[in-house]
Amino acid sequence: MEFSNTGGMRSPFSLRVRQSITGRKPLGMSTRKNQGKFIQAQGSNGDVIYKTPVSTVETFGSPLPVMVTETLTFASGDVSVRLSPCGWCWLVAGRRVVAWPRETISSGVSSPAPLGAPPAARELTLPQTDLAHKADLVELFYEDGAQMPSCVGVSPEGVVRYWWSVGHESASVDVSCDLAGQECDRLVATSEYLLLATTTCSVVLLNPQKHEGRATVTCRVLRPPSGWLGGIGRRVSLLFFGSMPAHADTKLVGVIVLSEGSLDAIEEGGKEGCVVLVGGGGNAGGGPLIQVWTAGELHEHSLRRPLTEAHARHGDLSGAELVALDVRASGSKGLLLLIAADRRYAIAHISIEDPANPRVTSLVPLRNWPCDVDQPPPRFLPLGPLALLYTPNYLALVSSTVSSDKVDIIDVSAEGDRILGAELCDGTPLIFSKKHGVLALSTADSLIPTPSVCDSPMGSPCPSDMYDGNLSLYEIDPHEVSSVTTDLCGQLKAAFLFYVRREEASCRSMLQQLPAAALPTTAVSIATDMLDDAPAGDPRWKARIGGLRTRIPLGSSSALAHAQQLRDKQRALALFRDFLRTQGVLHEPSESGKSTAQELCSLAEKLAMAIALRRLQDGNDAQLITAAIQQVVCGDNNEVEEEPEVEEALSSGALSPSDVCYRRVTKITRVIRAIAASAHAHAHHDPRAAALHAAAAINIVNIVLGEAHKVRTQWSDGANIGFPRDLIPPIVQLVRRALAQSAHNCPDATARWQVVEAAAALADRALSDRTPAPAAMRRDLIQPFVDEGLVERAAVLAEKFKDYELLIEMCINSNDLERLYSYIEKYSDEGVAELSFARIVERGGALVPQLLRCTRPGVASRLCAWLRAVPGRAPLLALHLLAAGDVAAAAPPLVQLATSETDSVSRMTTMASLAKLCLLASDESDTPPDLRPKIESSLALAEQHTALPRDIRVHYGLDAEDTKVLQPEDIIQMYIESESKSLTEYDMKKALDMTDYVKDMERRDDLRLRVWCACIRRDDWTSYRVDEPDAAIRDKMFFRLIELVHLMGGDLEILLPPAEDILTARELAELGSDSRFHFLIKYGYQCMHQAVTVE
Repeated sequence: MEFSNTGGMRSPFSLRVRQSITGRKPLGMSTRKNQGKFIQAQGSNGDVIYKTPVSTVETFGSPLPVMVTETLTFASGDVSVRLSPCGWCWLVAGRRVVAWPRETISSGVSSPAPLGAPPAARELTLPQTDLAHKADLVELFYEDGAQMPSCVGVSPEGVVRYWWSVGHESASVDVSCDLAGQECDRLVATSEYLLLATTTCSVVLLNPQKHEGRATVTCRVLRPPSGWLGGIGRRVSLLFFGSMPAHADTKLVGVIVLSEGSLDAIEEGGKEGCVVLVGGGGNAGGGPLIQVWTAGELHEHSLRRPLTEAHARHGDLSGAELVALDVRASGSKGLLLLIAADRRYAIAHISIEDPANPRVTSLVPLRNWPCDVDQPPPRFLPLGPLALLYTPNYLALVSSTVSSDKVDIIDVSAEGDRILGAELCDGTPLIFSKKHGVLALSTADSLIPTPSVCDSPMGSPCPSDMYDGNLSLYEIDPHEVSSVTTDLCGQLKAAFLFYVRREEASCRSMLQQLPAAALPTTAVSIATDMLDDAPAGDPRWKARIGGLRTRIPLGSSSALAHAQQLRDKQRALALFRDFLRTQGVLHEPSESGKSTAQELCSLAEKLAMAIALRRLQDGNDAQLITAAIQQVVCGDNNEVEEEPEVEEALSSGALSPSDVCYRRVTKITRVIRAIAASAHAHAHHDPRAAALHAAAAINIVNIVLGEAHKVRTQWSDGANIGFPRDLIPPIVQLVRRALAQSAHNCPDATARWQVVEAAAALADRALSDRTPAPAAMRRDLIQPFVDEGLVERAAVLAEKFKDYELLIEMCINSNDLERLYSYIEKYSDEGVAELSFARIVERGGALVPQLLRCTRPGVASRLCAWLRAVPGRAPLLALHLLAAGDVAAAAPPLVQLATSETDSVSRMTTMASLAKLCLLASDESDTPPDLRPKIESSLALAEQHTALPRDIRVHYGLDAEDTKVLQPEDIIQMYIESESKSLTEYDMKKALDMTDYVKDMERRDDLRLRVWCACIRRDDWTSYRVDEPDAAIRDKMFFRLIELVHLMGGDLEILLPPAEDILTARELAELGSDSRFHFLIKYGYQCMHQAVTVE
């Protein structure tokens, strides 16, 4: 049989032949010799060396040259061997490279080689090294027009030796690669260049060439030698696989060329190359790691998480570290990875269709492998649906598509033999034996496994899906569908069926006739119908769904068991998703606004929920789930109207509620809601039984959501859509009632704790699936724990899902400032500090002074900044600074309080006095220069309030011990408007002094003029004797005030208005026409000027 042929089925494990790029110099991909496909040959003349009932190992090609036999026999150290598709083999022993063709070739046109004679071997010498050479660092390839292959050998230190022909051992050139001390590990040939990889996964491009008769090699390092994460300009995908730590001990496992072309940024029309490097992981590596080099881009990923999840689906998770052992190509967009976990092995298929988002599409555990701790781990060779695993002592044929107990093992050590290597050359699996040389493997069909419905995980279809015969879509003729359907759904289904049958031309032709804009919505409609298709193999459904043939049921299954029917729908949906991806429809928006990928992801989640429910129904929770299904299918509140025939079948018992439930998968969430509601229905029963029932219901919902989450990680296109929204209210109610009723009323501590643990796990799951969860949902799911006194449990959830408001409230309610301070320091960039301070100050109480006395550096600095941000917080800021002992910093807020005080003169005096004391107690050189004048101004203003005459105080109601703070203008106005006879020039002098505090110069001058006018109006200017003006002047308050200002050092030039302003003031309009008044004012001003002049 042909291992690369899967019977026409579309399998990611099918081998594809890569073609050389025309017009380029071919290197390793040129097959010089035309090898026959031995695995199909029935009349091979090879001698049988090993034989089992299902496999045969025979000699292949020409006998080994004598030089090779001698080297294998007498080599003192390790010997490594490589088999190349170019028709040559080589072994490395010490510094010797012995190369020979697998078949005898003539040395010239006129001298053909004798028939059956061993081919001639060629010996080359590798560069000097202190380490061990190996065959993986040697590569043979044919150059254009050459009769003999060229050879490149690299020492572990990076010295490259190039022979332009293996026939001329002395004609070589050495070039040194600057690898900064890294050790070379693999050398791989492509049609354009050679790839050299180090043990720490740095990549060097080697370009051997011959110019004007001289050979040379150019070396170009693609990545700085800094290990897995040291490259510059890399793209690291963290969406599905999380962050990937760098580890110096991450060893290279293999280098795979998926597509040939340039690894640099390519111009339009150029061919893009793709090279993958795989690192093993190990004790510190954290799991297998891959680098994907494409044109101008580098993507790096850790496969630990997806591989662990894939292991868990098979129940093979042991907690041990996953290690990659070997890697092979699977087509042009995939890898086959042999992995190990604690001496247990598996083959994983990795899809590299999107280099930024590789996916683990299937994982097949390998069973019954002989575990020998003294033997090195196996390597493998993929052979279509099979894989050959080999160690030095064993050969084993296993299934690479489904997990099977059938393993065909050959123990070569029993014959004194040793396996040195294996390779697939021109479709023939070749093995190199130390005792027998090149051998070929052929197998019988009996080992190819029959897949089971449970062998493939959810994801893109793998070969086990392709060979399963339960799906009815394989039996539908797409030509018939395309001819009988005219609507868009029918035509798209026909295109999909052509795609499944790999009739790409017909598929493409059908799609070109369909409107591209309507494809996303139509695809979602088809996928929805697919999940609700009735099983074709169940005669009870055939008799009741008359439109089965015309509906073209793509999701219909011939299986009778519910679990198998659901698995078949899962496979059909995965096939349909692959079809949409290849047609570019997957990421287009549908009618709902979501992308097609998101819609399909939602449907895949519901399938996973249904599968999980069906599995749980076979366990201890069968009664609970069956009752919920009975309620949603046969109850009074049935949300879905089934066909009349189905209703009749339910009534007669021909169909069970489970049949109807698992047929209509798109409505599976109604069962989840019923299970959630059942916990409340049992709350009035025996408290302990009610608690256990609630815990069971919560666990079922949690498990189902967990299965949906696993599917979402595989199917989602990056957007976090979360579980269906219609499940949020019942989940919230389930958690709330379970804690407030079931757990609260249960006297049994064990049962009560089971409910609490289950509710916490469900809340965690629900919030994780909706990350970032809405604030209302976080509060609804976490607050019930607080209400029941489960503060620690609530704190864990609140911390995980960043419900900072709830954390703050819990700390404030419990007066636990130390814990609050730790949250402030832990979430310093999340605004927790400011929110905490606001809540404490808003609530008031004893926590405020405790907060103001806080001295923790991380909290005190944030508190000080928060208090400074708003002027209204100045009192708290001053108290905080005083409590911290920073008197110099406390002075400015105290001054601010004094200058902004309006209600209490005593308080203003106190604040100004405290500010003055702070200045006196500190180094005044560091204080702002305007601080002391502000203090003195506030104290002076307070003193003016105290010095107000009693009549004014009584008149304005300011006779209390403490009064509100008046503005300077208001005080001056009181003096001006006062009619009290008790006011003297000393009181008016106070009013003049108050004008100094008026900032507006025009307003200040106007107030001064009005004060002088008020003094004039207090006297009678019509009754004095004109012949005694000096006596009249002494009797007038106006002139007494002038004399008082002069005596007290006042500047009359500034304080006293000109005589003309006095005489023309509107306040003195009644005296303006009195000549005696004019005379006396002018006389007084004249006397004043004379006196000033004399002085």
